[in-house]
Parts: sequence; structure tokens; C-alpha cells
Amino acid sequence: MSSLREFTNLDEAFLYIEEFTNLERGIPEELREYRLDRMKVLRRIFGDPDRGINIIHIAGSKGKGSTGIFLARLLEAAGHKTGLYSSPHVSTYRERISRAGDFFPDSLYLSQINLIRQTIDNLPKGTLPYQSRPTSFELLTTLAFLIFKESGCGWGVIETGLGGRLDATNIFSPEAVVLTPVELEHTDILGSTLEAIAGEKGGIIKPGIPVFSGFQKKEVEQVFIDICHLQKTPLTLLRKEVDIDIGSASAAGREVTFQFADGWSVKTRLSMPGVVQPENAALALTVLRGLSSQYDLLPDDKQITETLSRAALPGRMEIISTRWGNFTGTMVFDGAHTSSSITKLLETFREIYPVGGSLIFGSVEGKDVIGMAKVLAQSFEKIVISRPGTFKRSNPDRVYTEFFKRNPGTMLQVEPEEALKEAFKGCHGPILVTGSFFMVSEIRKLLPEVHNDGQFTKP
Repeated sequence: MSSLREFTNLDEAFLYIEEFTNLERGIPEELREYRLDRMKVLRRIFGDPDRGINIIHIAGSKGKGSTGIFLARLLEAAGHKTGLYSSPHVSTYRERISRAGDFFPDSLYLSQINLIRQTIDNLPKGTLPYQSRPTSFELLTTLAFLIFKESGCGWGVIETGLGGRLDATNIFSPEAVVLTPVELEHTDILGSTLEAIAGEKGGIIKPGIPVFSGFQKKEVEQVFIDICHLQKTPLTLLRKEVDIDIGSASAAGREVTFQFADGWSVKTRLSMPGVVQPENAALALTVLRGLSSQYDLLPDDKQITETLSRAALPGRMEIISTRWGNFTGTMVFDGAHTSSSITKLLETFREIYPVGGSLIFGSVEGKDVIGMAKVLAQSFEKIVISRPGTFKRSNPDRVYTEFFKRNPGTMLQVEPEEALKEAFKGCHGPILVTGSFFMVSEIRKLLPEVHNDGQFTKP
């Protein structure tokens, strides 16, 4: 066995993982077909690190991250040490693997990545099925469970990366399956209809394991009903469990009241003011209530109210007052990247800021740029199109063309720093940054007042 120099720098360590086949970059998916086979072998090689960890498994198109942070925070408040595995990240890979949103010590990430490297780089040829190598996501999934096990987590809230049925996370036996709203997405991979995509997401449903679904379109809900019937597993539909009274939104958050069918109610303020966040919080509460007959998972009412009011994620209607160079102003970051999510984002944005504001927009290839342009182009006097980094392919010229057709005031500044400078010039009102989490990341890291280590806790 060869001896490799150990990583001592986190950026260098995560770069090692990123250099494996990375399906998030849009690389052709020749290896996806065999992902579950590879993950089962990796799991065995690393000693079944999920053993002893109770898992809540989440799939869906929208709201996975927010539902996940609500679940993880509530579990922690109830006294359960909880690991959270999510994607994508905004500032650092550590956002993907955390203790309910708080980072583990750097030394723990380093030690486990070094363990992965030593093990993978010394595997005998042919150990993994079909002569294949693991992907970045498979290694990140392995890393998450190694860290959760090493740190003594009793619970793990685990999000799928893409789809569900063939996702690398779909080899574990969970205590509950959570299905957030399903939309048309990744149609080249998951299918061209809502029913097909729902079938892929519903692939994480296991026989006898309780399933909890957020608000779904009728055709999606029916797919989940059919799968649960075949798997002989109970399905709880959020629409039957709770009425949500969505109150007013401000930069400080959104007032909301949850009234459950059995008479229990919760009133709180969510720090993430997005109009979709009450549904995500209600789904998290419904899951933990549904599991409470078997586990003691819910904190008391006061702790619930306080926990929901503090839970936050970067790039989810994140509002920051900032000074950048000679400019001062308010920045609003949101990673919305579908026409539906953009519509809901704009609704919340205009609820808080009725007039004015500028837009910095950047989208990666493969997204519905025309649909997003139709929603946003007439809503801002100043629009600056930029490049959302280089992690994924993008075409700022095409994006600019679609926005310019609908608003001649649109400008193109490919470099994010120039885009930010342009947006601040003569700006009246906040600057909204959206279109991609990668665009959010590019602008967010330019601001010194933002905690660019990616820590996502709210005071």
C-alpha cells in the first residue's frame, strides 16, 4: 500500500473529491446506471458508516434544502445530534455536510477525506463494479456518513442529489421518506413528464417506511399514492394535515401560523421570508409528529417557535445590508432557477420591496431562460446579466438576448465584479441576485460583510 501525502488544506482536500467524475457539471452520465452498485461496495469498504444512524430521506424538485434545515434544527432542539447532508453549496463544500447547519471542525473534514483518499487510491483494480471509479457525489455521500459516524450523530437528514431511484443516497434504510414539491426538471435524465419525474423521485420509497409528501400537483400525488400502495407503506399528505395561515413578510422574516387537523397549532416568524417557506416548515413538523409515536423527536412548543425562527440557509431569500467599495445598499440573494420558483421569488421580493431595485441575473445552460425572462424582465428598470461562475457551462450572451428582447434597459457584464459595480450605479432600492446558486455564490463572495465561510445560522 502506497503512502500518500495527507491534505492539510480544506480547499485542496475538496478539490481532490471534485476531480472525480462530477455529474453536477453536466458530464454525460455513463456511470449513473451503476451508481447504486458502486455505492453499495463503497459502503462496505468503509465499514457501513450509516449503521446506528436514523435517516430521514428527502427527494423532490424544490424545497429539499429548506425542509432539511427545518428538520435538522428541530431534531437538535429535541436533543438529538443530527447530521445534515444537502446540496448544492453556495460558498463552501462544508455547507453540504454539517451538524444541523453548523460546520464540524475542519480537522474532521480533513481526516475523513484523507481516509477516503488513502482507501480509494489503493483499491485493487476491479474492486468497484464494471471497472468504474466513484463519482464526486458518491464520495461526498460517503464522506458525510463517515463524519456523522465519527462525530456521534444519532440522526441524519439526507437529501438526494438528482432524482431518487438511482441517486447515490438510495442505498440506506430510512426511518421516513419525505417528498417535496415536484416540477419539470432535468427532463433529459428524469423524463419529460411530471409523472415520469415523480416516478424517479418516488424511487426512494421503501416497503413499510412511512412517507410524507408536501403539496403536489394532482398527477404527481397520484404517482406517489400508487407507489405507496404497491410498497404497502403509509402516506401522509400535507394538504390533509395542516392549514397554513401565511402572514406578512419583511426583511426580518415572515409571520406564519400552522393549524393542524388534531387542534395543535404553532405561531412563529420564519427568518426565511420566501412565500414557499411556510410549506417547508409545516412539512418538517408533520414528519416529526408522524414519527413521534416511535421516537421522541419534537421539542416543546417554545423551542419549536424559536428554532423555526432561527433556521436559515444561504441563498434562500437571504437579505444583507452591505458596503462594497464606495457603494452601500441592500442585497437579496436567492438561487431560484425555474420559472415557477422565480415567480414565487418575485412575489416575495415585491411584498417586501414594492418598487425599485436592480437585478443581477445569471443562469447555467439547460434552464428555462425564456420563462424566467418573461417573469423578471419587466419588473426591474436595471437588469445586469452576468456569468454564474465556471463550474457549469453557461451562455451569458443568450441570456442577455432573451432579457433585452423584453427590456431594452438590460446590460451585459460577463464578469461578476463588473456586474455588481454596474448594479450599484444609481441604484434605488435593493439588488436582487438570482437565476442560479452559482450566480449567488459569485456575487456573495465579493462582499466582505458576508460570512463567506458559508456558515448558515441566523442570530
